[in-house]
Amino acid sequence: MEPTPTERPTDGLPVRSQFLTLLCVLTFIGSALSLFDAVISLVQTDAVVETPRVERKYTPEQQKEIPKQYFEDRSSGDENIPTDPDRIRLLAGAQFPYALLTLVGAVFMLRQRRIGFWIYVVGVVTGLVLPVILVGFGALNTSFGVFFSMLFVGLYWLNLKDMH
Repeated sequence: MEPTPTERPTDGLPVRSQFLTLLCVLTFIGSALSLFDAVISLVQTDAVVETPRVERKYTPEQQKEIPKQYFEDRSSGDENIPTDPDRIRLLAGAQFPYALLTLVGAVFMLRQRRIGFWIYVVGVVTGLVLPVILVGFGALNTSFGVFFSMLFVGLYWLNLKDMH
């Protein structure tokens, strides 16, 4: 009996969609960068605290050429990079399990394992709740990636039929 074109010949599983593959690859990149950031923030906290904030200065002629901005630049607000070492450690401690769980979930989903979706969801919930518990609601200003991950939860949900 020959496999149908939508099944892999080795195990009879459906072929993984390109969209699911793309989502997983994007999650790998985002989670890996987030893990790297968390580890650096935990290991080199003092260096992170000393990182200067660079304000770009424009001449009056350059100011006229800058296009009008129609969005709020959160990086220029009061909640930029925290300067308190304890707060940085707490935020990095919350970021690490979020990034690790979403990365592990994406690995399972790339292998078409449905449990990966649920691991990913637990990671996203961890990324939302843990910073608030450890630092307070002000931590939500620094966790934009988690809100973006919520969009990915919906996109992964659309691909659950490709997983077993």
